[in-house]
Amino acid sequence: MIDKLAKAARDPGLAWAWAYSRWRPQRAVTRSVALARRAGLRQPHFILSFDCDTDADSAVVGAMHARLRSGGLSPLYAVAGEVLAASADDYRAIAQDGAVFLNHGFRRHAEIDPASGDVASTYFYGAVSRADWQDDIRRGDEAIGDILDQRPNGFRTPHFASFESPRDLVALWQFLSELGYRYSSSTRPLFGLRYGPFFTRAGIIEFPVSGCLSEPGQILDSWGLIRGGDGTSRRLLDELRAYLASMEADQPGLLNIYLDPADVAADEDVLAMLTRFAPYSAGDFASLLGEARHG
Repeated sequence: MIDKLAKAARDPGLAWAWAYSRWRPQRAVTRSVALARRAGLRQPHFILSFDCDTDADSAVVGAMHARLRSGGLSPLYAVAGEVLAASADDYRAIAQDGAVFLNHGFRRHAEIDPASGDVASTYFYGAVSRADWQDDIRRGDEAIGDILDQRPNGFRTPHFASFESPRDLVALWQFLSELGYRYSSSTRPLFGLRYGPFFTRAGIIEFPVSGCLSEPGQILDSWGLIRGGDGTSRRLLDELRAYLASMEADQPGLLNIYLDPADVAADEDVLAMLTRFAPYSAGDFASLLGEARHG
């Protein structure tokens, strides 16, 4: 409780967005549509990314990528540099198939308990010095260049909600701008409720990940809805169906979701559902901005 109050004091606007999403969920959805129109979106758009934080993700990423590509999707991948290096051939294969990679830092920031299979978060930018997390970003950039021969122009911090104070975010965006980056997708749905599907700060365009329509402050991801839920994909599928119905009704907006490959690669129901969004796929953030005339 004390931690929540401290966060609210540091950023009252974020506290407002949380309260609004909690007590006025339908109005929050209506607001999101209005903000999408204001941002220049006139139709529904879909961006799918995968966070690869463990070797379990690497073990399934190739087959999953092929399945989604056959369904008309080309996801983005955010891979920690040490994870990328450990399975370099697998990631080179999907990069050669057109996959775009976001810098996700270098150090491993998750580990798997060998007994239970549970995943624990380990490395947080908010718990280290500025020099440390900046070095992690540089090394992540170098890993993508050295291993995949790509120059990333987008970034995602490890662990949503752990590095989002106004001071931290300004420092992050300024540093990314200095490195020549254009995009970041490092903030929670509450930022989208405040500012829209994307917004510019310190020369960086930030794309908050999307929330559930039933609970706009809850990230629509496999970490919260599967691992943090009942262990099944039931709620994830329900939330995706709700978004699909909205898109089929031609509601303007951006569904920007990330999943963990190990959570969904063997779930054909989830993969099949994701491919139903192919007609709305923006491909990547740059393509989306072009359609919104912000490119």
